[in-house]
Amino acid sequence: MTPTTPVATPPAAGPRIAENREQLHIALEKIARPHRELLGRLLLSEGKLREQQLNDALAMQQQERGKRLGEILVKSGVVSQEDVYRALSYQLDMPLARLGTFDIDADVVQLVSQDLVRKHNCMPLMLFEDRMVVAMDDPSNVHAIDQFGFATSRMIEPVLATPDDVELAIATHYAPFDDKQLVAQIEQMTIGTVGTDMDPRRAEQLAKERPTVRLVNNIILDAIHRRASDIHIRPRENSVDLLFRIDGAMLHVRSFSRGLLPAIVSRIKIIAGLDISERRLPQDGRSQVNRRGRLIDLRVSIIPAITGESVVIRILDTQSGLRSLEELGFSEHDHERLRMLLAHNHGILLVTGPTGSGKSTTLYAALQQLRRRPINIITVEDPVEYRLDGVRQIQVNQATNYTFARALRHILRHDPDVIMIGEIRDAETSRIAVESALTGHLVLSTLHTNSAAATVTRLLEIGIEPYLVNSVLLGVLAQRLVRRNCPNCRVEETVDPAVRRELDVSIDEKFFRGKGCEHCNGTGCHGRVAVYELLEVTPPLRDLIRANVLTSQLERAAIEDGMTPLTDNALALARQGEIPLSEAFRVRLE
Repeated sequence: MTPTTPVATPPAAGPRIAENREQLHIALEKIARPHRELLGRLLLSEGKLREQQLNDALAMQQQERGKRLGEILVKSGVVSQEDVYRALSYQLDMPLARLGTFDIDADVVQLVSQDLVRKHNCMPLMLFEDRMVVAMDDPSNVHAIDQFGFATSRMIEPVLATPDDVELAIATHYAPFDDKQLVAQIEQMTIGTVGTDMDPRRAEQLAKERPTVRLVNNIILDAIHRRASDIHIRPRENSVDLLFRIDGAMLHVRSFSRGLLPAIVSRIKIIAGLDISERRLPQDGRSQVNRRGRLIDLRVSIIPAITGESVVIRILDTQSGLRSLEELGFSEHDHERLRMLLAHNHGILLVTGPTGSGKSTTLYAALQQLRRRPINIITVEDPVEYRLDGVRQIQVNQATNYTFARALRHILRHDPDVIMIGEIRDAETSRIAVESALTGHLVLSTLHTNSAAATVTRLLEIGIEPYLVNSVLLGVLAQRLVRRNCPNCRVEETVDPAVRRELDVSIDEKFFRGKGCEHCNGTGCHGRVAVYELLEVTPPLRDLIRANVLTSQLERAAIEDGMTPLTDNALALARQGEIPLSEAFRVRLE
């Protein structure tokens, strides 16, 4: 039984949130003393979670000693980091600094070394009277406060900030790791090697030397700090390029001498558990980095090229990569429609789009919503991108012929309520998915089509009978990812007249783009947002689904039923100044 603790009611003013130095100065002057309300009760009172969710999290906390309640709630997808830190701000009577656009004092930043801020994940913000204000995700870290005070000879005034905000601020205001000395040491050790023709045993020896270990570690940590989704190591004729993919765009970080490639690649192979001596065949592996209690997956792919081995490391943050439906940016109307589609106990819901359009993120958000209910959820994926507690996740293995279709035939015997299929790739998988939906299962999956309406015709083309599509298809969400403008360097966009004509935009309308600054690594963008169209298969639309139906017919009917086309969705964001018009043009649907 849960004790009947009275629910706390925060004052109307709520937590004191500061988005710049002036607001934080005012907030610091109003500090009183901490409140006694418990974090869980505060979140309950704000409507951020239900009683049962709180009880489940408290039970999990009993099993996982040392873990904080807020950490458990965020990991389970019940609340966001922002929700937890807003409640902590009220509980501790401590200002919450939003660092995304905070005007951090550059002079104060120079007073604290990069090693110290990265070690404790704390960010110096400004001076307040005779104290230095430092943003921390854990203000109870007395050791960090003492070290900052010793290093700066000042009293430290801690304020709250989310871990993601602090890491982003550090990546923005501090230069990448300075590896010049490490590179010089490795180059000294590789004198005498020609290109990539190094003896495997010598390469393995170099890979275990401290300079190589530190260099590769620094590359990975720098990529994580910069929010990169991928690390690319590309050999050229006379050099090796290091690039990060950030917000979908490739950013050249630096170049190395070609002689470093064998040592760097060998070190990465050791990390990923690959064969160091194999240089003629592609290899795939994985590893994990524990970054301040957050497990970050590294998916490593190495392919031989004529200039040497090319490496791509995919970075998957197993916690911050997970989003709830509320965080995906759907309109209120479409969010409610999607929730209603997920409330069905049978049928198929598809998410479509090209590679890198955020389909997996949307599917996992849907699973986060579904696992709040007492149901049996099983997934079949290739690969399993994020691990969800309480969900049975199956990894497809092509080498052993354990395909999507084969896995699906077996999991139906395990009495699932919801089945998530990573991708419908062939007719056999699609038939089993349809049969599963017909026999009382809710099926979620992805398909590679350009638009929501085209998904219906694609199902018909791969051999699914029209009456079956009619019976089981609940809806289709087609989406793309577009780059947001950096708020720190936004300027008016010069738009090509042909783009205006294509999107039917007036010559008088103004649009904006990011010019490029230190906050966005010179790219002009900061983060990405999904643009989408949600087709709900309504009775009028079902009447149209037949063998020779045209995609254009289905699209017109869906728009009449209330679907906002993806292009219109992107255009609306451009008109709000969130994205450049060029981004809306790039992802438009014909």
